[in-house]
Amino acid sequence: MKKVFVILLLAGVSIVSCDKKVKDKRITVSVIKDSINEYIGPNYSHHKQLSDYKFTTEKQWDSLNRVDNHLKSKPKYTIHNNYKTFGWHIFSRGSAYKSYNFSLLWGVSYFSYIVNAKTGNYDNIHQWKTTALVDSAKANNCKVFLTISSFGAKKNAVFLRNPKAHKTLADSLLALLDFRKADGINIDFEGVSPKNKNEFSDFIVKLSDRLHRKNPNYQVSLALYAVDYHNIFDIKKINSSIDFYTLMAYDYYGGFSKHAGPVSPLKGSKTWGAHSIETSVDYYLKEGVAPDKLIVGLPYYGDKWRTENSSIPSKAEKFLSHDTYSDIQELISLNNYEINFDTISSTKYGLYEENGIVRQLWFDDSLSLSYKYDWIKKKKLSGVGIWALGYDHGETELWELLANKFSKKE
Repeated sequence: MKKVFVILLLAGVSIVSCDKKVKDKRITVSVIKDSINEYIGPNYSHHKQLSDYKFTTEKQWDSLNRVDNHLKSKPKYTIHNNYKTFGWHIFSRGSAYKSYNFSLLWGVSYFSYIVNAKTGNYDNIHQWKTTALVDSAKANNCKVFLTISSFGAKKNAVFLRNPKAHKTLADSLLALLDFRKADGINIDFEGVSPKNKNEFSDFIVKLSDRLHRKNPNYQVSLALYAVDYHNIFDIKKINSSIDFYTLMAYDYYGGFSKHAGPVSPLKGSKTWGAHSIETSVDYYLKEGVAPDKLIVGLPYYGDKWRTENSSIPSKAEKFLSHDTYSDIQELISLNNYEINFDTISSTKYGLYEENGIVRQLWFDDSLSLSYKYDWIKKKKLSGVGIWALGYDHGETELWELLANKFSKKE
């Protein structure tokens, strides 16, 4: 019987709103605070940023994001049995998957099925029914998932308190998985309120039970916030229902930060604060998550601020954008940014000053990710996750690094 994997992905702890800026047909995100002063993670920001676009084809998204040339590293690899490599393909990346080396991926999830909070059905599934991503992945023995997304405390509360909507959601997902002969689902609930902690845990347990009764080989996985500020996750209650966890180990600094800083610092420090990949992992391990059940998600994007000065750290005057890896490489090629490596956080940063205005850009590249990949292997964790595939479109070095760290050449 074919295994189906279910991943519950929750990236972000609270809620903010964002405004939309399109530059040279590329998408950037500016994040601001709203009336309830909560935080939206990158996944939620992406959804809010693109919700006004009514595109129905991958070609339209390609035009917006300038997805044209499809570069792919030529050697074919096989993922090492000791690791899982997992990535999310966002619908807005169009046909960027034509550049993916699926032989380097254990699993890929299509983002996203947007949950209708009142009914459990979908408001949008984008190009799930037609995308060739599914066929390309399966041809390379890469597992295929469908991400399920629900954003905002109010919407999550409405859904989590509605058992009928839970059943409708499960029925809908089973039909969509069967339609594409996919391997599972990926649930991305962001902004779950502490008031709904028990309902959330019950939802996870019941969903897991429903899927296992349908097929004993189904697997249910839960993605964890980088920092569980509101103690949303009751690991003891849900652990027996979870086959593996995915940690969203990014956005430690972002639009909410008083200072510019590393999106994904490897270790805590006096300079950047206590929170880091290491402290997040150690916290969940102490809560009862087994090392071989934990995948660590890392960013293929960076953050840009206008800062008070060029000191490190420097006070943030304004958050400017989330920039994809490929867009960052374009900025670097202009030779305006002075690029440095911050040894404290194991992260790259760039400084740019013009007419008294200073900008700081913090991001990961092959060097910083190499340190983090080695640390993950040293901790004997399950593997790595990528938010998001296609953010490096037109570049091959991150695929080459993934091959070097997590695969064996055929």
